[in-house]
Amino acid sequence: MPGIDPDFLYHKLSITPGTRPMYQKKRRLGDKKRLARKEETAKLLQACFVRELANVVMVRKSSGKWRMCMNYTYLNKACLKDPYPWPDIDDLVDGMFGFGLLSFMYAYSGNNQIKMHPRESQRWHSLQMRNAGATYQRLMDRIFKDHIGCQLEVYIDGMVVKSDTKSQHIESLTSIFSVLREHQLKLKPNKCSFEVKARKFLGFMLIKRGIEMRSHKNVKEVQQLAGRITALARFLSQSTEKEILIFQCLRKTDCF
Repeated sequence: MPGIDPDFLYHKLSITPGTRPMYQKKRRLGDKKRLARKEETAKLLQACFVRELANVVMVRKSSGKWRMCMNYTYLNKACLKDPYPWPDIDDLVDGMFGFGLLSFMYAYSGNNQIKMHPRESQRWHSLQMRNAGATYQRLMDRIFKDHIGCQLEVYIDGMVVKSDTKSQHIESLTSIFSVLREHQLKLKPNKCSFEVKARKFLGFMLIKRGIEMRSHKNVKEVQQLAGRITALARFLSQSTEKEILIFQCLRKTDCF
């Protein structure tokens, strides 16, 4: 996969002078983690994103699949912090208020599309590296400088295109795709949603009138909610009256 042109932007480590290299022991993985690591490594090698070098850690995603991570603890300790400002999440959420059509897009394989500085080519850029998020946000702010705030909101590798009408939305998407194509930035299709009226983004359920609390969809989640309310009962006036409808949902005689 081509990725971002290094002449346009690359990631450079600011390592504290005099820091000694550190090596980690190889970790033992179970059968499921070993199989997931093999599949993920083959996919990243095929895309020319990685080379077989670093020790990996397998972390389970919310979807049940496995995410392959690298442990850069020692390297991150030796790197100076990049002070590049990140967007304020509250401002991003407020900026999407009142728009009837939203399209959510996520970049494929995150920071793997950004190459390292040529002198550090033995290392490969990863979201687990310190300052990786700042580098990615700098990239997005630079390539979408004419779109952010009016057509688009961006937080690292997540993008939301916003419009009032379908014609405006198609025009905005065409413009955004043109920028993505120009810089060879690829998207992850199974995480993208186009022309929707609501979706979760940065932990918030976004709708036209603002944000909405995510509804609880199964008995376990409702039980967890009831437990939290019970724990706070002493601080809530007339909490029993407010809880009764929740407990009614949990009765075995009632259909959830």
